[in-house]
Amino acid sequence: MSIHRFRVGGALFGLILCVAACGGSTVSDGSDSATQDASSQERPSKEELLVGFNESLTQAQRSQGPGSPALWRLSDDDTTIHLFGTVHLLRPELEWRTEAFDEAVEAADTIVFEVDMKSPEAQRAIATDFLQRGMYDDGRTLKEVLNEDDEAVISAAFDSLGVPIDAMNTFEPWMASVNLGVMKLVNDGYDPNSGVESVIETAGAGKAFGYLEEISQQTDAFDLLPEDEQISMLYETALLLDESPRMLDLLVDEWADGDIEGIASLVANPDGYGFTDAAYQAVLVKRNEAWVPQIEAMLDEPGSVFIAVGAGHLAGPDSVVTMLRDKGYEIEGP
Repeated sequence: MSIHRFRVGGALFGLILCVAACGGSTVSDGSDSATQDASSQERPSKEELLVGFNESLTQAQRSQGPGSPALWRLSDDDTTIHLFGTVHLLRPELEWRTEAFDEAVEAADTIVFEVDMKSPEAQRAIATDFLQRGMYDDGRTLKEVLNEDDEAVISAAFDSLGVPIDAMNTFEPWMASVNLGVMKLVNDGYDPNSGVESVIETAGAGKAFGYLEEISQQTDAFDLLPEDEQISMLYETALLLDESPRMLDLLVDEWADGDIEGIASLVANPDGYGFTDAAYQAVLVKRNEAWVPQIEAMLDEPGSVFIAVGAGHLAGPDSVVTMLRDKGYEIEGP
């Protein structure tokens, strides 16, 4: 993730800022052509990847936020909707809650998340739409689709976490990449139980919960990525594994400061560090477009709604906020 490619910043950090579930599986045509293309292409060096990240970070640091995570407000005569960007993994010691955040959650009649991750139905969907679809079902293995050089880098990364690559051998590249990146961050002190959604669920206990999409819809964002892109994602996650905690720390700093321009510079614009065009459209644009009419419909019902979605969806030129404003809605906030 030149800075326009799908790198660890887009794959892993896009997941943490844009995708609440754990991704999706590849749609393979059963041929070896994609793997051959991925094996023959020249891989960027670690230094080249860091140049791309540092360029985006420099741009992000040119702007500043108010010092706390951003909160937006959309309302009409009888409905108030708050929009809040989340991070799905955080360090437990980070203090980010504000009085405005607590008041908005307390006032809400309904709290809306991207996806249901807790109900029995959701657990079944995770098993079928995430775990099963992240494994090869055509007889191939992860090591078979990797060339020798890629396997050496990826194997060394898993070894550094005490996990042999053979333990990942049934996984497709995207699933191995997610496991690798999240294991590293958890080992470094990031905690999914400290993520913003967990805090909101606790604060909103007893309220009605709603959801913008199904787990199967979230998985589609990764499901259609060609295998060569998935292998590149895994390779580059492995190559930058030691740098990933520092990189996420910097990204979380932008979120905690409420620097929407900074978040956009890093992961939420078509020319920023993190996404190919296809991944940007799938992970952000198409999902944002699907959510906007649902949010509009919420204005037809009286009451107060608190919407919590990955922060990447609320930043940049194709954000939910921008789309709503382009349709003529007045929204308070950055």
